[in-house]
Amino acid sequence: MILEQISNRLALPRPYLQRLASTASHRYKEYEIDKRTGGKRTIHHPAKELKLIQRWLLRNVLINLPIHPAATAYRQEGSIARNAEGHVANNYLLRVDFQDFFPSLTAADVLAVLRANRQTLANGQVTEEDLIFIVQIVCRYGSLTIGAPTSPLVSNAIMFQFDEIWSRVASALDVTYTRYADDLYFSTNRPNVLQDIFGRLREYLTNEQRPLLRINDKKTAFFSRKYRRLVAGLVLTSDRKISIGRDKKRLLSASVNRLKHKELQPEEVHKLRGWIAYVQSVEPTFVETLERKYDLDFRDNLTWQ
Repeated sequence: MILEQISNRLALPRPYLQRLASTASHRYKEYEIDKRTGGKRTIHHPAKELKLIQRWLLRNVLINLPIHPAATAYRQEGSIARNAEGHVANNYLLRVDFQDFFPSLTAADVLAVLRANRQTLANGQVTEEDLIFIVQIVCRYGSLTIGAPTSPLVSNAIMFQFDEIWSRVASALDVTYTRYADDLYFSTNRPNVLQDIFGRLREYLTNEQRPLLRINDKKTAFFSRKYRRLVAGLVLTSDRKISIGRDKKRLLSASVNRLKHKELQPEEVHKLRGWIAYVQSVEPTFVETLERKYDLDFRDNLTWQ
């Protein structure tokens, strides 16, 4: 039994764990961060005692839930670059965004995926009481939330059947399908196929009740190789390569120039270090270009100041 395992491993009394689960929704701190594309994103950060249990469940129980290969976010072998690589050779691209993705994934969805996979969780030693406990711990007011460490993996597990269905539909039409969190990407070299895919997807979502997902039409778009194609913030260039894009390159180059002249504050150096690591994984040749241009070795110079 999972409750007993947690109690024994973490030396926490079972009544305390049950009380923690029943009051879990009240144990979050709310704050906002800036979105990459503008606006604000609300984060609900769990209290340390709740996060402790969430992380234990993540490492020992939830890690056993199945994740479809088409899901490229929130997993060790997945990445933003890997997501883009599947589409870089295709001429036509469809991006579909889901509205309020995490809040749309409810406690009922979590319970359903746990029940469907209970034999793989903790060697099958799982009771119904354990399942209800997990749902209470990972949900906030009956839904997944941005900020809980368990939400990314659980969301991928809930979406397994969806990813399986749309991978098969896409493959039958010579279309590549991937999902990066709440963004779906379909690409092909066959003209007019993606419009049919989109119509079928909209009809499917209208009839499907679990999970109850809705398309964000404002962020849904069709692209072709004649125009700028974006996949999870990356640009698919006309010569079939992946790039961070000209605008980001200019901003990054300006930051490196300031680094060269010792004009960055410590927090700006820390942010630049993260940016360089990200670009190194996506477009390493541009990192090499910056090193040559500014006569820097980022392995040494990002420890400056």
